[in-house]
Amino acid sequence: MPGERSRGEIHRLELPHGYGDCGLTVESRALYALLAAEGPLAPDPLDQDALRSLLDLGLAVVTDAGIDVVPPVGPLGDLAKRHTASVAAAHEAIDDLSRIWRTARAPTTEVAILSGATATRTLAAAFRSAQREILGLSIGPRDGRKMEPAPGLLDALERGVTVRAIYHSGVFASAEAIAIAEMCIAAGEQARVFPVVPVNLIILDDVAVMNVSYNTDEPLHLAFAQSRRVTESWRAIFDSYWQLAMPLDAHSPMAEAPEEFQQLVRLLSLGLTDRAIARELGVSERTVGRRVTRLQEHLGADTRFQLGLQLATRGWQPGGRSPIR
Repeated sequence: MPGERSRGEIHRLELPHGYGDCGLTVESRALYALLAAEGPLAPDPLDQDALRSLLDLGLAVVTDAGIDVVPPVGPLGDLAKRHTASVAAAHEAIDDLSRIWRTARAPTTEVAILSGATATRTLAAAFRSAQREILGLSIGPRDGRKMEPAPGLLDALERGVTVRAIYHSGVFASAEAIAIAEMCIAAGEQARVFPVVPVNLIILDDVAVMNVSYNTDEPLHLAFAQSRRVTESWRAIFDSYWQLAMPLDAHSPMAEAPEEFQQLVRLLSLGLTDRAIARELGVSERTVGRRVTRLQEHLGADTRFQLGLQLATRGWQPGGRSPIR
């Protein structure tokens, strides 16, 4: 039984390495064990620092017979509740003061990621607010999503906002996508095509919006960056692609191209593969290859590269005399 142990035995008990910041030290634990086994005891011979710790925590009390201890659940339970409340208050203060810091010191780093209908509504509002210029990099919708103009794009064009778009060549693998792009171009959009476009990105004056969705079966996720520093950096990237991309024309192919080649020239100008052209025309890849060969012979081009130069020189594709240059 505990009461039969000597003080030396109690002091030799294996003790933990303290209890963090709750105020219960190894020494105070040893004194609690001694008082639990032999108390109440007179205060004079006891470790005064350890005794003060126990009294402060409510684990020890002064009785007529001397110093004694009480069960720990009550006083330490109250202490745990106070610490829990303090932690929650600290986290609340972190959130509040972080908002103040971002507003006062870091307004150029504000990024919000919105999802689903909220993302779509916020994007539409950004289009309505655009006054100067809208720039877009487009890899097209993800599988299963409908190809359509960005919400508010046509209204922005009608208001006279300058719109420039660079399309990934893979966007034009379907007739629907080609029709949508031509509709936007006819409404005033300046459009170009590039073999590889890395992201779906829109810059609306000083707001940049990037599609950060990963899977086709998840809601739309858009990252909104209201930062002039960020938008200027992304605008520089856009302009680099713009210089390299091939212009598109709502009226491609050019009227000067022989009628038998007009549709083929139009699809070649979009950067489509023979397979995609075959799918668009409803013929085999071998048939597309034969038609391309006839076009090369017509223009005196020995290679596809020479064919592209001939088309551009004659203005039979948007890489030539494009009215949107």
